[in-house]
Parts: sequence; structure tokens; C-alpha cells
Amino acid sequence: MAPCERCRGTGFEIVDRDGRDFAVPCACRSGPAPADGFIRRCRIPVRYELCELTNFDPWTPSHSAALEKSLAYCTGYPHLGRDEGLGLLLTGANGVGKTHLAVAVLRELVTTKGATGQFWDFHELIREIRNSYNEETRTTELQVLEPVIEASVLLLDDLGAWRMTDWMVDTLFFIVNQRYLTKRATIITTNFPDVSVEEAHADRSNRRAEYLVERIGSSLRSRLMEMCIVIPLDGPDFRQFRQNPRGGATSRGSSAGGGRTIPRFGG
Repeated sequence: MAPCERCRGTGFEIVDRDGRDFAVPCACRSGPAPADGFIRRCRIPVRYELCELTNFDPWTPSHSAALEKSLAYCTGYPHLGRDEGLGLLLTGANGVGKTHLAVAVLRELVTTKGATGQFWDFHELIREIRNSYNEETRTTELQVLEPVIEASVLLLDDLGAWRMTDWMVDTLFFIVNQRYLTKRATIITTNFPDVSVEEAHADRSNRRAEYLVERIGSSLRSRLMEMCIVIPLDGPDFRQFRQNPRGGATSRGSSAGGGRTIPRFGG
């Protein structure tokens, strides 16, 4: 069969949005796997069951750039050669859409690229590991970790939301390092901005929030830099907007009287 004239067999077509070109899924592509199958196999929380690349609204410049990078990442998957096992690290404040975009990427890779995937809230995973040994079933920590390490794509959501203990850092490093050594892609979301150790130490502002490196340590942060493309997202917290819709119903940069409604995404 001849390749699609629109996308030439890539699965994505180029469209113009406000004078810029973006790649979007082409209409020629076969439909995705049933949503319930994807959700069940990949452990997707019901809250995120509708998250797709096609309904992620790039309403700020950083969201447009994040979507563009995510589409390019999906197009190039599986990344081979020096980029084999390449993943994504999505950073940004609460409610800017990190989890939506991360789940959308996972959905894309599972339903169109044949990847196997697992979604884990980081602290849910930590609790599962901590409580893993069971006298009756003889379940061990390694049995819990095996599918996490073996999945071709792992999504770790909300990294560092709670203060990290030494044991948690060690466990996370073990997971990340095993995936690094076996060249498996890892997608991570975190509320903490990413800077180098030197930049964190040089920051003398009266800030309340920590940087990612201060949460997870320099060794683990260095490993993530080797494994992942960093994708920052900026913007107001949609969850707060939902409570006070009169406080910020338009995106930054909108013309007077022609404001754009903030989209419904979370994470």
C-alpha cells in the first residue's frame, strides 16, 4: 500500500498554528487500542484516562514547545544508537499539565508503537515496595520491582512530592539505574525545577521551593540528565483557576477582550 500523501507514512502531518508549524497525528493512522485495555494494562488512573496528544491544548509558549518536543519524541521512538532508552523529564508547578502530557506520550507509544508501559505514582510505588514482603504469599521486593524495571516505558509521576529519605533515594536510583543499563525509556514528572548543583547553591533568593537536585541528590540528577530530555512547562495552576475562574480566565499574551479559556488538564 502506498504511503499516505499527507504524512508520507510517518503518522504525523504538519499543520500551521499562529504562524508556526506543528506535527499532529495524521488522520490516516489506525485507531488506538481500546481505552479500557490501555488503562488496564498500563495502570492508568481513571482521572487521566482521556489524556491524549490530540486534546493537550498548548495555551502558553512553553506548552507549545513541550507538545512539539513530545510529538517529535513519539515519532522517533524507539530511539536507537546513542539515544536508545531516551526518556522524558517533565518539570513544572502544580496543575500545568505535566501528567496529562506524560500519559498522552505513554498512550501514543503503547497504542501505536507496540511498547509495554507502566504508570506509577512515585510514592504509591514506594509504599508498594516497602510493604512488599508477605509471609503468606512470599512476595518479595524484587517481584514488585520486576515489571517496573522490565516495562519498555515507565511513567513515574510526581517525583519528589514528599521529602525523600535515604532509603527512597537509594530505591529510586536502583530503579532508574537498572533501566538506564538496559536502555529502557523512563518518563518522569516533577514539581521541582531542574538546575545544576552549582546553580542551586548560587541561588540566594528568598525562595521557598526546592530544586530537583536538592530533593534527589546530584548522583541521581546526573543519571536523569543522561537518560531524559528535560521539558519544562510554565503557567498558572489550573486547579486554582477552577476554584476561582474569574481570577485568570485568559492565557498570558491574549489580546484584550479576546481571551482564551484555560484548558482542562491536570498534573
